[in-house]
Amino acid sequence: MNVNCIGTLPAGATKSWVEALVKLSCRRAGRPDPGAVSVRVVDDRTVRALNRAYRGKDKVTDVLSFAYGEGLPASARRQGSGELGDIVISLPQVRRQAKVIGRTIKAEFGLMVVHGSLHLLGYDHESLADETAMFALQQDILMRAGIL
Repeated sequence: MNVNCIGTLPAGATKSWVEALVKLSCRRAGRPDPGAVSVRVVDDRTVRALNRAYRGKDKVTDVLSFAYGEGLPASARRQGSGELGDIVISLPQVRRQAKVIGRTIKAEFGLMVVHGSLHLLGYDHESLADETAMFALQQDILMRAGIL
């Protein structure tokens, strides 16, 4: 698996740490080698524009996930492309959330990496049942990673 980090990671976070979180998330979700993932660290303006364009929500959010080929008919997807997708994280939003919650910025960023990875793997929190399953797995991953 190849994890590409684009942008400036928060203090204490390294590419190898991010890669370990993505790999752990994939293993715990039953997808030990899903392919390449890009983690993009952006500002509020960028994440707001993406949120508006792709989700119809004109506001800043902490993390967005774009699975490769999502929304395309099966015939249009490149099978075996080796790409899982992109995780986009607003570092300013992560900083604000960490301060409110009383968590380190690195830990909050790690949560976003795990959360975004699970979305790429098909998990969501649109229904209570889906949220319960996703957040239980997320909690398990974060505890195994020593973040919680």
